[in-house]
Parts: sequence; C-alpha cells; structure tokens
Amino acid sequence: MTVGLDRPFRTLRRLAELRQPRPATIAANARLDIAAALMTERRLDALAVLLDGGTVVGVLTGRGVTGAVARHPDTPPRALTVADAMDRLTIQAGPDTTVPEALALLAPDGPDHLVVLDDGRLVDLLSRTDLLAELAWHHAEVIREMRLQERIMHLQGTYSC
Repeated sequence: MTVGLDRPFRTLRRLAELRQPRPATIAANARLDIAAALMTERRLDALAVLLDGGTVVGVLTGRGVTGAVARHPDTPPRALTVADAMDRLTIQAGPDTTVPEALALLAPDGPDHLVVLDDGRLVDLLSRTDLLAELAWHHAEVIREMRLQERIMHLQGTYSC
C-alpha cells in the first residue's frame, strides 16, 4: 500500500481557499506613495494591479516601488503612479494548476509572483515563497503518512526492516 506516495498536489484554487482573505489589489492609476504605504501598513510583499474594469494588468512589489523611485530621482513618489512601478502581467496560471506546475512557471531569474486567474477574474496572487512552503508541507505530509503506515504495519506484524 502506497499511502503517501500517491497523494495528489493541491491545486491553486484549493490553496487560495485555504489562504483567505482574497489578495490585496490596487488601481494602476493610484499614487505610488499610497500603494507603498498600504503595502507597509498591511505587511504585504505584493499587490495585484487592476484597471478600472477589474482586469489584472500587473503586480506591484517593494522592489518595483524602489526601482521606480530610483529611475525618477527628481520626481516625488506622490507624482508617480502604480503603473510606473508595476511589473507587467507576463506570467499567470489557472486555478486548476498544481503547485509544482506553478513553480515551474516561475523561472529562477524571473518574477517572484504568480497571478492566478479564473476566466479573467483574480483568484490569488502567490509568491515563490508561498509555493515553496506549500511544496514543503506536501512532502512533510507524505513522509508523515508513510511513517504512520509503517507503524501500522509494524503493529500488525507485517513490517520488517
């Protein structure tokens, strides 16, 4: 019996359900200083960037904020918009994508965040760290199930080293 070895990976939809509340968003035309304050206040490493109609167009990260300020040293941050600092949406996944598949989408030298969309609707915004933590949890559960199965078999007298 292979209890843990055939455990399926969670989908991004299931991960989003477990990670309530929904991801934080901000309008592309919002002031950058307001976005930075929101990220600091809520201790967020990223915001999904939306157009007025709710379409996701990018991701704002702390690195994006500092990069925009550095690229425009003579412009006060209150004069910059989120669109000036965001990473354009280039990588996205559907809700039925598994965690390993999602990690494969994030190249080592690419973006650190993955937007999860369902028919154009924002489902979640996941960081590489979120995905790696989920992968580690999955493997820990597999090991736990295997050890439990080993103990059961030992108690039944059907296990030998």
